[in-house]
Amino acid sequence: MRIVIVGYGPGGAAAALTARMFNSKAEITIITEESIEAHRKPGAAMALEYPDTDELKIEDWSFDALKKHRINILSDTEVTGGDSKAKTLELDGSRSLEYDRLILATGGIPAVPSLPGTDLDGVHTIQTMADTSTIGKQLSDMKCIMVVGAGFSGLETAERLIALGKEVHLVVRSRLMRKQLEETMSEELLSRLSDKLTVHLGISPTAIEGDKKVERLLLDGKPYNTDAVLFMTGVRPNTKLAENFGVKLGKLGGIIVDEKMMTSVKDVFAVGDCVELKDPLTEDPLLLPIASVAARAGRQAGVIAAGGSKIYDNTIRRLQYDHLFNTDIVIVGHSSVSANALGVKTKVEFWEDPTEFAKVALVSNEKGHLIGGQVISARMGARLGYEILDRVESGSKLKDKPLLKPRHERLQEYLESTFGPIR
Repeated sequence: MRIVIVGYGPGGAAAALTARMFNSKAEITIITEESIEAHRKPGAAMALEYPDTDELKIEDWSFDALKKHRINILSDTEVTGGDSKAKTLELDGSRSLEYDRLILATGGIPAVPSLPGTDLDGVHTIQTMADTSTIGKQLSDMKCIMVVGAGFSGLETAERLIALGKEVHLVVRSRLMRKQLEETMSEELLSRLSDKLTVHLGISPTAIEGDKKVERLLLDGKPYNTDAVLFMTGVRPNTKLAENFGVKLGKLGGIIVDEKMMTSVKDVFAVGDCVELKDPLTEDPLLLPIASVAARAGRQAGVIAAGGSKIYDNTIRRLQYDHLFNTDIVIVGHSSVSANALGVKTKVEFWEDPTEFAKVALVSNEKGHLIGGQVISARMGARLGYEILDRVESGSKLKDKPLLKPRHERLQEYLESTFGPIR
């Protein structure tokens, strides 16, 4: 069996390794336009400082590691076309490759706003390690950088640039992580950002000005001098190859897949930022450009492509975690914003743990079942996030299964029940 994977992100790498785990004899090949090996989190931001290093790579996903699993790597190679009936791919417009099962992990295309000046030198997006490395090599000539977008990637990039001594501005159209966080949690996160970061809230870029190179970014018409503009404003599905194969797309522009990650074309699968998934609550289509979701989808596609039959029940569970500006940020499942957008009515409760300097938002549906939660914490965010994830996955109600009390409170209760009140 010949399994070919187009794409080398979390979805593609997970698909290849899982396919090998379930099929020791298959011929597995990854094709990628990238020449730089996959890097560990926060590799993308770290590469700003170390653009030439190989110390950031994910060892299990390095070219050598994959080759040890007998996974072939065709790097710096473009898939320019193909024929789903003949089951062939056209590479670099000059050679072809046959497959039995094809997994599309083509990712997303940066969604850059349509503004005057986006074609100037000094305007960047970060989608691959090569993008980050290019910026890193130019940093010595930059003093001020404007980062547009306030998701995990935008915050991570801003934090790294501040550590490198740059003047950094963060441009936020509405509020921090608007779709992932409750408004109160956005405000909590904002209060924990570095004083060295200038945040422009509720404002949008209107134009970029300069003579061949970026000189100013206009925010609602007001000019700010800058040496570079980094757009971290999300991605849209990269479906060019899928369309070439006649794969059916959904109303959101992503590839339609079933629970096995199979597309409308026989023996063609798709995973990651290029696909539409079904929300577990409403069955409505969703775009979830999240690395952990892509990796789980890759695992599912790898199993089926290799001849297995196992169906995982957590493929589209939202789970995001990062530690930025000395703060744990954990997002599980739906926020009230994302749930309400699908027509799901919600109730939000807030909970605090003063000992860990933590604030938690818990999102329940009309029936009281927990459908999501967020944690902003100085530390131990992963522990709280796991408690929320456990309750979301089991469909628990908070009244039946509340979050565990902080350790000091549990200890005090034990001591008082044993030795009497502590005065």
